[in-house]
Amino acid sequence: MTKILIPGKLFLAGEYAITHPGNTALIATTKTGLSVEIESAAQTSVIHSNTITTDWHFNITETAIVSTDDWRYVRAAVNIMQAYTTTNQFKPLSNINVNITSNLNSPFGKIGLGSSAAVVVGIVEAINAQFNLKLPILTRFKLASLAHLHVQKNGSLGDIAAIMYGGVIAYQSPDLSSFRQNDENWLRPSLANKIWPKLHIAQLPWPPKWQLLLGATLESADTKSALEHFILSKQFITESQQIVQNLIHTIAQEDYPQLALGLRRNQELLQNSLPTGYITPKLAHLLESLTNIAGKISGAGFGDNGFAVLQNNAEQLESVWQRYQIVAQPIIISPQKRG
Repeated sequence: MTKILIPGKLFLAGEYAITHPGNTALIATTKTGLSVEIESAAQTSVIHSNTITTDWHFNITETAIVSTDDWRYVRAAVNIMQAYTTTNQFKPLSNINVNITSNLNSPFGKIGLGSSAAVVVGIVEAINAQFNLKLPILTRFKLASLAHLHVQKNGSLGDIAAIMYGGVIAYQSPDLSSFRQNDENWLRPSLANKIWPKLHIAQLPWPPKWQLLLGATLESADTKSALEHFILSKQFITESQQIVQNLIHTIAQEDYPQLALGLRRNQELLQNSLPTGYITPKLAHLLESLTNIAGKISGAGFGDNGFAVLQNNAEQLESVWQRYQIVAQPIIISPQKRG
C-alpha cells in the first residue's frame, strides 16, 4: 500500500487578479490536508472517502462518466490519468483500492483550505506513485488542472499549483483560451504535453520565524452570485501585480514591517474594488484585530477565512477571534516538493 499526504492551500495575496492570465498570486500550503492510500485490487476498483457516504465502484480500464455526484472530481482525475497513460503508451493501469481521508474540515464546519483541489491532486499523485509513472511535476499539475477545470469549468488553478508544489509559491496564471472548446471538455490528455502560455510557478522561501494563523469564519462564500456582473478594472489588476511583486521581494528579505504594509495595501485594494458584502461582520472583526500584525482576508471573501502572520505568541489574537466565533488554527506550511 502507498500513502500520499496532500496539503491544503491558503491564498496570501493577489486574489481576484489571478483570474486574469499573466497575473500573480502568493499561495501557501498547509500540512492540514488529506491522505490518500492506494493499493492494487484483484477485480474492480473501489474508492472510499470519509466525507462521502457511498463508495465508488468502477473498472479503471473503462472511461468513467463524469457526472455531478459527490465523486465528480475523483472521476475526472481518474479519467484524465487513464486517458493520459493510454495515449502516451504507458503500461495499462490496473484496478485499485483507494481510501481518501480528509482533515480539511474542523469539528465546526469547513475551514476553506481547498478540498476539491486537494482531492484532484491526491488522485493524480496516488496513481503516479502506485504505477511508478514518474511523470514530471509540471505534467502532474497540468493533469490535475484539466480534471478540475472539467468539473468546475473555470478558475485560476492557483490552488492546484500550490497543493501540487507545496511550500509557498508565486503563481502566474496561464492563458488557456486557445485550448477552449464549446463543450468545455477539458479531459484531453494532449493538453498536458503542450506549453501553457504565461504559466509560471516559483517556489519561495518562507522565514521559519513567521507563524501563519488561520482565522476561519465557517461561513461559506457565495462569490458566484455576488460577482455575477462585476468586472475588475485594469487599474486594479496593475496595482495587484505591483503589490504581489513587492511582497515576493519582502518575503525573500524577511522584512516583517514591509510584509504587514504590503498585505494591508492588498487588502485595501480589494476592499475598495469589490462589491458590498466582501467583508462580512466576522471578517470585519478579524481585520480590526490585526493592529500592527501582518494579515488579511484570504481568498474570495464574502465569508471563508482570513489569516495573520505572527512573530511571537498567538494566544492574545486567538482570544480576540474567539469572542467573535472565529476559529483560530495554527498553520504549519507543508514541505516543498521536487521533481
